[in-house]
Amino acid sequence: MKSFFNTKTMRERVLMTACMLIAVVWWGSSLLGRSRVLQVDWRSSNMELDEQQNWLKNKAQVDQRMTKITAQLDPKRTLNASEAFAEIDRLTQGMHGEIGQQRTERTENFAMNNLQVTFRRIGFEPLLKFYKELSLKAPYLGIDKCSISVDRAAPGQINAVFQIYSVEIVRPSAP
Repeated sequence: MKSFFNTKTMRERVLMTACMLIAVVWWGSSLLGRSRVLQVDWRSSNMELDEQQNWLKNKAQVDQRMTKITAQLDPKRTLNASEAFAEIDRLTQGMHGEIGQQRTERTENFAMNNLQVTFRRIGFEPLLKFYKELSLKAPYLGIDKCSISVDRAAPGQINAVFQIYSVEIVRPSAP
């Protein structure tokens, strides 16, 4: 390789060296970027592992709290996904609310049914009425997240997005 390099003219040597330097810099920057991504992933994995170990360490307390909360819930009043949708639809009658984005997360004992309700250009009083009626359904139906903003195109009107959950007690199937 050395003899090949030495047989070239000075111009060819400079160009070959420049190309090699560009390739090394390019490869080095790519390596640096990948190592940063790896470092972020490593930290994220360690944080997640620490959180999971903390939950496992407190398993007895979590189970005790779950048993206590489950005892307070009336299984007949819990709402499945379709019942929650129907109840929210009833609460939004005449308010032109849009219901969408339903999803259900299941555990061994519970199912959390989530849905999104969007109100556009609504007055404050109907929105407050919706909130009060929804509050009466707690803890079986409640607000997880809420975003309210003033509609700039319609003074005195509000746009609101609610993430609403319903709790359902899942009865384990008999073996």
